[in-house]
Amino acid sequence: MRTDPAQHADPEVIFFDLGSTLWDDYPAIKHMWNLARRLLATHGVDIAYSGIETAATAVIHSYCPSLTRATIWQLTGGDRAVYDDVLDKLVSDLITRQNDPAEFKRLNPLFPGIHDLLGQLGQRYRLGVISQHFKQVKTWLTNYNLERYFEHLAVSGDVRLYKPDPRIYLSACAAMSVDPARAMMVGDRLDNDIWPANRIGMTTVRVLSGPYRIQQPRYNRDEPDYTLEHTVELAEILL
Repeated sequence: MRTDPAQHADPEVIFFDLGSTLWDDYPAIKHMWNLARRLLATHGVDIAYSGIETAATAVIHSYCPSLTRATIWQLTGGDRAVYDDVLDKLVSDLITRQNDPAEFKRLNPLFPGIHDLLGQLGQRYRLGVISQHFKQVKTWLTNYNLERYFEHLAVSGDVRLYKPDPRIYLSACAAMSVDPARAMMVGDRLDNDIWPANRIGMTTVRVLSGPYRIQQPRYNRDEPDYTLEHTVELAEILL
């Protein structure tokens, strides 16, 4: 569904988010929530898994940029020492698992049809990535042989800009020598993907995937041009 078919020119470049867009990172998120529950218990914070889900849901609706950090902060009651200890152990565990190809694939299964979609799009458009992730993104893409489709990777761990800062989108467009008005952003989050891309005039595509499918627009700047159930439906728009 598109809000206004006439407001954008056809894109020259298509940028993709990664988690919940190219692959399903919900298993990885659930793993972190289960680990967070165990780590919190070592500090005397006993909470059921459903309690973590409830806290995370509130964070999603609040438009806070970092789901994990904000959820842990809320659950620790703002105790900085406990927060730092739990978060450091969560990040260490995540990086270790994500850097193991087999474990990465287990926790982040590739959505069906992604290779076919990117292969077809690559024949007509230039493709890039804008990701709020660690520097290891290229390795993660290589796990699925996806790196070959992308001309440029704008990764927060490299450029030191973090969503929803529109500058990461502007820098990605500049790196690919494309006017934002001729670029498209595809992602699952209204706060981190759609709002900043809308702010600089990109065409925006929301994928209803993962925990952020429940997020609701605050106002018109949060509304995507297109809303899809699955990323592969992008072919129906562009091909």
